[in-house]
Amino acid sequence: MSIPAPIHGLPSQIWGWLNQPHLQAAQLQERLAYTVVFSEQGFAAGEQELREDYWPNRVPVCWLGGPAIMAAGESWPRNSAGEPLAHIACFELSGVAGALDAEGKRQWGQQLSEGLPTEGYLQIFHDLQTYGYEAEDGQTEGWLVRWLHPSAELEIRDAPADLDLPEPACQVGLPMASFSPPSSLDGDYIEAQFDAAEHAIEEYQASWTLQRTGDPDSFPVPVTHLYGHSQAGQEVPCQEVLPEVLPLTAEQDDYRLIADIESWTSLAGWFGDASPLEVWMRQSDLQKHDYTMAWCMIRTD
Repeated sequence: MSIPAPIHGLPSQIWGWLNQPHLQAAQLQERLAYTVVFSEQGFAAGEQELREDYWPNRVPVCWLGGPAIMAAGESWPRNSAGEPLAHIACFELSGVAGALDAEGKRQWGQQLSEGLPTEGYLQIFHDLQTYGYEAEDGQTEGWLVRWLHPSAELEIRDAPADLDLPEPACQVGLPMASFSPPSSLDGDYIEAQFDAAEHAIEEYQASWTLQRTGDPDSFPVPVTHLYGHSQAGQEVPCQEVLPEVLPLTAEQDDYRLIADIESWTSLAGWFGDASPLEVWMRQSDLQKHDYTMAWCMIRTD
């Protein structure tokens, strides 16, 4: 009987899972990355509790869709055509930073790479129509990624009336420490290795789907997460798109996946046919907290 993927496990538990005969061929131990997964377990869909309890009391929760955090008097962000952006996600960063304690992070060694601030909010807006595959997409103002300091005078704000969403949605959740396996597309695999990598991803998604829904019969789907590996594969963004729009100029610089937001569940239909929205940055820009340099992609490839 196989061991389920230990989604909250420390590295030693994860290595034990990967050492099972049907997964060994993928040789994933050194290719895993620390990540923080958004889990809606225990939270009802909708914004009532967010408005009435969590936000007024500054409960450190994250949420997808729904209202946005804005400064008093601030205008809702719009693209270059004047169309309002959809509020995609708000991640409360003290919870993200504290998802795993210092000892747990130490055990991850070089496979742990964070970089976001440890307080405040990471907020993502998008117009749901700018795919991010062309350099010209950066001129549309089709997305906004920003950090909000917790000391600012912030309020929760409804979207403007002219925002047209595929389906209104709001889902509160918590950030939880986990790991991400690389996509099976990101390895030079022979057939046996590819099959093992695919099995690992399926078991990882199945464990998370069970944790999020409590339903053992639920179909395994991707997760929304910060850091780690792209679930759609990194070849297209890192070799085809980002070198043109965010060229690396420093020898030690690299591309980092900051957020990977699935559209199978809460945001179903927002990014097309279950395509994920990814937020990428250069490591150098992340170190400076320069989120104006973030690049968003709706992964339809």
